[in-house]
Amino acid sequence: MKSIRRRLTFWLLSGLALLWLAAGAGIYVSVRQGLLKSLDAELAVDARLVRFTARGADADEAAPRGRGQHLQDRLTAYHAVDGGSFFQIWSSIGESIERSESLGNNELTLPRDIGTSPVFATAVLRDGRAVRTMSNRVVEAGGKGPGKGKGRPGATSSVIVLAKELTGVEQTLASLLGGIVIIGLVAACGAVLLVSVALRHGLLPLRLLGEQTRSIDAPSLHTRFDQAAAPAELQPVYAALNELLQRLEQSFERERRFSADLAHEMRTPVAELKMLSEVALKWPEEADASTHTQALEIAKQLESLIETLLSLARLESGESALQITTVDVGALMQDCWRNHASSAAAKELQVTIPTEPSATMETDARLLRVIISNLLANAVEYTPAGGSVTVQFSSRRIQIANSAPELRQEHISHLFDRFWRAEQSRSTSSHSGLGLALARQAAHALGCELTASLQEGMLCFTLKKFEA
Repeated sequence: MKSIRRRLTFWLLSGLALLWLAAGAGIYVSVRQGLLKSLDAELAVDARLVRFTARGADADEAAPRGRGQHLQDRLTAYHAVDGGSFFQIWSSIGESIERSESLGNNELTLPRDIGTSPVFATAVLRDGRAVRTMSNRVVEAGGKGPGKGKGRPGATSSVIVLAKELTGVEQTLASLLGGIVIIGLVAACGAVLLVSVALRHGLLPLRLLGEQTRSIDAPSLHTRFDQAAAPAELQPVYAALNELLQRLEQSFERERRFSADLAHEMRTPVAELKMLSEVALKWPEEADASTHTQALEIAKQLESLIETLLSLARLESGESALQITTVDVGALMQDCWRNHASSAAAKELQVTIPTEPSATMETDARLLRVIISNLLANAVEYTPAGGSVTVQFSSRRIQIANSAPELRQEHISHLFDRFWRAEQSRSTSSHSGLGLALARQAAHALGCELTASLQEGMLCFTLKKFEA
């Protein structure tokens, strides 16, 4: 069940159905108990009449009328052949001595171990009619025979069972049950309609959210959801979606700038190659080694740009698998510096790279080389003549600083942007502007952080491992 509407409908209607069944059962049981108590009260009143009749019969020994005659006088309803009231009397030895004519071929049940307190029960006659019975032992003083009951000499006892047919009670309960079922069906229809309307209105904000989200595309990523007008339950969702849209907008903007910068960077070398090719075709006799050398340098520049872009793409997609080894940072630093030593000497830079003591780092030597090489290349390229380059490192931290008198604090946030370079050096630099972006991405792949800071005219790059 993937639909929220169906799930809520199922649980709400199931809950309401269970509540209605519980309420209906409670009403039914309560009414039934009330009707039975009312019937028991009637039987109790009749029992008192029976006791009074029994005492009257024993007091007047000369009278020829027996117990049955007295019941006929005082409890005539129990003698109606078609009536719904019955009685039966047993002697102390369990012999049936009186019974109502309304019983016909039926028999009431003589209870066992009956005392002087009335006992109420529900029974079924032989013809299938359900009756409510009350059993009671009547103790009679002054009789003949062994004494029983209250222990008085000469006392005898008999057991009287009175019964009333439950037809009226059953009809009332049947009517009540029918009413509960009918009202339940009506209530179920109303509940289905009510739940449907409530869910339609309750889920309306989700539908509106879906429609608004569907209408957002690349040109409209600046759109934001109105979090203040959203229901309280959806405000965290609105906030998360707004944050997502902001990240997407920034990502799209970065990709647009990247595409524009890439086109700008490749336009010049491609134009130069095109010019050299056209000149060579038009005046082949004037082509010399310098022309071919220049074309080769341009091709190498394009190759370097493409390789750097591919490396960035592999690092960002996580396709570059790490090969962790123990790396001698000092030896790696010296190896990377050899490629830049001649350029630094030509600019008469003051370079400080410690050789002792060395330090080791558990990392990927290939990616660490990419980071160090790009940081050293950036330092040598942009440090003015006569400036300084300082390197410090340990097992968890590498720092490369260089003189940067023309760099301003607002430039720091753009240093790791692709193709970004300070404007005054953009046209003269041979760098593509991807080195620092590649170095930061490689640092992330290694689980390290690469940051830049500017202090007193010194640009400092710091590579350090995240704390475990």
